[in-house]
Amino acid sequence: MKTSRYAYITTILFLTLFLYSTGLGAQSILNKEVYINIQHGSTVELLDAIENETGIAFSYSNKVCISESIHLSSQQNTLRGLLNEIFSACDVQLEERKKKIIILPKQKTSAPKFVISGFVKNIDSDEILIGSSVYDALKWEGTTSNNFGFYSLTLPAGRTLLSCSFVGYLPIQHAFILDKDTTINFDLLYNSHIKEVPILGYIAQEGINTTRTSTINVPVDQIQKFPSFLGEVDVIKTLQLLPGINSGNEGISGLHVRGGGVDQNLYLLDDVPVYNISHLFGFFSVFNADALNNISVTKGGFPARYGGRLSSVIDIRMKDGNNEKISGTVSIGMMSSKIALDGPLIKDKTTFSVSARRSYFDLFAMPIQSKSNSRTAFYFYDANGKIAHKLSDKSKLFLSFYGGRDKFYTKYNYNEVRNPDQPSDGNEMIDVNDQSYSGWGNIVGSLRWNYIYNDKLFSNLSVSYSNYSYFVGYEEHDITPNLWSYFEQRYHSGISDAMVKTNFDYFLNPKHHIRFGASYTHHNFNPGADILRRTQNTTTVLDSTFGGDIIYGHEMFAYIEDDFEITDKLKVNAGIHASLYKTNNNIYQSFQPRISARYLISPRVAIKAAYSEMTQYMHLLGSSSVSLPTDLWIPVTDYIKPQDADQYALGAKWQLQRGFEIGVEAYYKKYKNLLISIYNRPLYSNSSDFAEELTYGDGYSKGIEFLLHKKTGDLTGWIGYALSKSRQRFELINDGNEFPSANDRKHSVNIYSNYRLNEKVDFSLSWSFGTGNAVTLPTQKFYSPSLPSQGNLVDDSYSEYVGNVNNYRMPKFHRLDIGANFKKEIKLGERTWSVGLYNAYGQQNAFSVYFADELNEDTGEVNRSLKQLSIFPVPLPYIRYTLKF
Repeated sequence: MKTSRYAYITTILFLTLFLYSTGLGAQSILNKEVYINIQHGSTVELLDAIENETGIAFSYSNKVCISESIHLSSQQNTLRGLLNEIFSACDVQLEERKKKIIILPKQKTSAPKFVISGFVKNIDSDEILIGSSVYDALKWEGTTSNNFGFYSLTLPAGRTLLSCSFVGYLPIQHAFILDKDTTINFDLLYNSHIKEVPILGYIAQEGINTTRTSTINVPVDQIQKFPSFLGEVDVIKTLQLLPGINSGNEGISGLHVRGGGVDQNLYLLDDVPVYNISHLFGFFSVFNADALNNISVTKGGFPARYGGRLSSVIDIRMKDGNNEKISGTVSIGMMSSKIALDGPLIKDKTTFSVSARRSYFDLFAMPIQSKSNSRTAFYFYDANGKIAHKLSDKSKLFLSFYGGRDKFYTKYNYNEVRNPDQPSDGNEMIDVNDQSYSGWGNIVGSLRWNYIYNDKLFSNLSVSYSNYSYFVGYEEHDITPNLWSYFEQRYHSGISDAMVKTNFDYFLNPKHHIRFGASYTHHNFNPGADILRRTQNTTTVLDSTFGGDIIYGHEMFAYIEDDFEITDKLKVNAGIHASLYKTNNNIYQSFQPRISARYLISPRVAIKAAYSEMTQYMHLLGSSSVSLPTDLWIPVTDYIKPQDADQYALGAKWQLQRGFEIGVEAYYKKYKNLLISIYNRPLYSNSSDFAEELTYGDGYSKGIEFLLHKKTGDLTGWIGYALSKSRQRFELINDGNEFPSANDRKHSVNIYSNYRLNEKVDFSLSWSFGTGNAVTLPTQKFYSPSLPSQGNLVDDSYSEYVGNVNNYRMPKFHRLDIGANFKKEIKLGERTWSVGLYNAYGQQNAFSVYFADELNEDTGEVNRSLKQLSIFPVPLPYIRYTLKF
């Protein structure tokens, strides 16, 4: 009885103490509901707001994370809930002391770690999203998706708030308990007009958080709204509006990046080099925006995985294809028409994407010239294709293709003659004509295999082929009553590459992303061959070929780089790119260190710095200041050395809000072994004699660039400014004195803006201003009298004397382009009318300048004056119809 009473009293006492302690817990100030008058601010500002509202004082260790910018999910929460959000970037423990809260860093435990991996895609089309940010918002650790949309992140077990974001897409968060290796695929919804979306745990945008410097990603959506020449959307002309990049000449689609030459840009189409990017002698580029998924431009701070060029890498990725349904685009413009289709071939297994376009200048010109004895025409076409096939959850195949061609010809001297294949008494007549022609084109193809070895190791193996060829020639017929002879001369040159390449991404942990790989390229250079064909009396055929010796080169490289975090604020990418080039008798080697670093001043502000060495094993020789298809690619040989460059960059980037950044960057670049022909001619032979016609030089370029870039919202676009200087020096040119590079441009300002009025209408404009580039003009003209030569008199003539190289500055140029897009839903899909004006206020910008003599008929005096050629002196309207279905 005594025992049971004791047990009863003990039980009552225990329950009383338990209920009392529960009551005390219920009265804890941490569970008190609190409302504060701000929702966004720094850690200190939010704690001050809570203290003012509740009278509770806070004491915290200097080891807890202090943020400059925090966005709370709500202004009302429990005190514990508010503090958990404020310190979501780090684990803390809260100790209550009457009217005071002590905040201490939580003691770390050796919790097991697990891997989260997967792909980031567009939810509507299943297209991968390259460079997406994937972060744990609670632990402030994350990564980015690679060029195939794959990511991997190793985190400690426990509560996880995994966030994914990409510019122009709605962010997603997944909250879960991480207790095993997990696969999470993110499907993001595209909406480029979203406002700032508050999400728990601020995530730095990829442009801020990564170590990449001098790199700009331009959304394809912005490019497709760009006001364009004759309505032809052009990727390269859009890039020309970015600071540090210019065209060199008005209207041309070439790129001069930070003072570099057009040959110093590496254009990659699905990781395959493209050697010539021009249609219509450079007025358009070969890249069809309807076929593209992602475009990035790297101007400096090159990661170790890139090599082979000195000035830039333009990495262009084609669409994989819609995995949900067949979709397409048909577009008809003043210059060309195009069609694009993509969709599934086998549901959830195989997708395809194809596009094609063709110009029709020739179709319009030929009927107009049908009654003329001289007919000129020009056309170009290109096609893109891609098939992606999923072998398994860990393995995927990609087959990519591009082919394009330009042809320009003039036909004249039309005649009707008897068919030579008929008997001598035959009466059948055929039409013949003389003609001159030229053409150029690219063929690019690749087969790539992705394989995920495990949750941390991703690989890509590719076999690819790239070919660029150029030809020019003429045909003529000599017709007399008793003789019909035919003569043709044809010159062709080109370059082709066969390449095998392997890349690996190893996501060791959130603090280390390691990339490594190797590549081998077999180069075939055809410096040029003349083919002559003669036919006499329609029976005797005489063929002969001059030149055409193929030059082979073997280029290899291997690289390794690590993107690693030293502290929460300091992140570094360091690597080495080792390359080798074998000629007939020589082997050139190059070890190129690369390092770039990012320091976070706050979650929205980063300082970045970089250094990179680059080596290029080929040169481009041209005979004019304009990059033309006739310019000649020549390789490194036993007599020709590779060119090199070192570049330093230092800059800062400030993220005003998601998708809205300000960047400023200064750079200095030094060149070695630049190559030029003393006689300003591109003729080439693989001999020491030809090498004596070349001279090597050095150069440098330096400048500062500013970019304000807004990628989301109703108003998008950018403002860019560059202040730069580029100089070269050759011992045998200009008396060995330094002179401005042909692409030197001191000031350039570029503005692009698109405003979305509503769902159906948007307006766009672009405005460019720039200092004229440098050109060489004669400084004196003198009379050359008739002189006896081999018993004959040479005609009187004038000669010109050229003093300094690039001694004249072209006039400054500026141009405004405007456009508008009008959309409407119809039964077939969405139709868009695009209209606009190129050179809207008719500025007569100089394409070239020259001296001309004019005779004054009254006095008989000859006046010599400087003239300019303007190829677009008046506003050019355009209109294009597009149907998406």
